[in-house]
Amino acid sequence: MIIEGVSFSGIAVALLCILLLLSKKRKRHDDHYLILWLLVCITNLSYYAFSNFLPASLQSFGFTLPVLSVAMLYLYVISMTFNIQFRFTYILKHALFFIVYNFVFIMVSIFYEKIVFIDGIPYFSARGNNLLINALTLPMAVAPILYIIFSFLALKKYQKLLPEYYSTLEKINLNWMQYIILSLIILFFIVIGIISFGTKLNAIPISHIFKIVGAVQAIYISYIVFFSLRQSIVINQNISFTNENKEKTALPDDKLVELSQNVLAYMADEKPYLNEELSLSVLSASLGLSTNQLSQIINQTLDTNFYKFVNAYRVEEVKCRLKNREYNRYSILGIAYECGFNSKSTFNKIFKEETGMTPSEYKRFSQTN
Repeated sequence: MIIEGVSFSGIAVALLCILLLLSKKRKRHDDHYLILWLLVCITNLSYYAFSNFLPASLQSFGFTLPVLSVAMLYLYVISMTFNIQFRFTYILKHALFFIVYNFVFIMVSIFYEKIVFIDGIPYFSARGNNLLINALTLPMAVAPILYIIFSFLALKKYQKLLPEYYSTLEKINLNWMQYIILSLIILFFIVIGIISFGTKLNAIPISHIFKIVGAVQAIYISYIVFFSLRQSIVINQNISFTNENKEKTALPDDKLVELSQNVLAYMADEKPYLNEELSLSVLSASLGLSTNQLSQIINQTLDTNFYKFVNAYRVEEVKCRLKNREYNRYSILGIAYECGFNSKSTFNKIFKEETGMTPSEYKRFSQTN
């Protein structure tokens, strides 16, 4: 009963998340992919709980739902990271393996030997040719791993690009998703172990195998739902990377030097870095430049990236205020927040990288000399 309860709680959490997402007035593309993934998860958990109620001809579709689930999770990940649009063609493309895989199951069952499912696990009706049934189920192991790897690589690429476009990364770095994707590999081996112990060693009753798998999956759904909803609430800016033609927007060296002086003057006079959500696109629009042109100026002429460029100004602003005794009534963290930082840990890290001292050490040193 406890195992079933965990699975049902996963279904309830997924349904609640869907309702919350549907109630949003302005939905992003990743919201739609999240809803789609949750619907597949609900179907999958329902199959694990009530596999015997599914007609024999449709059992393979229930058995292979994890493949479809991981594919839809991948679409959700790349929609969050690279803002791909919600399109039926993308969904069909990544559901194609699921469709073809089930077609093979059906063809083998019709023309070779009938495949029966007992408690959600496929067998040949004559209980023969285990090699073929293992070959048929092997893609169930390979496809999810490939999608997990693709998701992880997409996240790594995204995180590598972020410092080129944003000055504040804590809310948008998606570290939580990276940890979940990595742990999915562990989950995969746990599931394989549960199925192996249950079917080959009879360590777990066959009727309980997929109920246990469903309970584990429900826990993962709850984690992803929690962090996804928090991410959706926290992020106010659209995460996007430019698709401009770099060759067309590239600037000659003499022009780069001239424009870099304009950028430095603007930063000193207008102090746009005080805005914690300052991004490459916002700053480039203020300067009348394309994002690629501004990126070229920062990368080539100033020899840094946007993240380091902006936060160096923030550190200098904090240093000036820490030297000024008029700011003694403010906490160091309060000053940091006013200067554009929005995370204590990030502020402390960047400040020490820039000065070689902690903020409190710098304050004591600057006011005693």
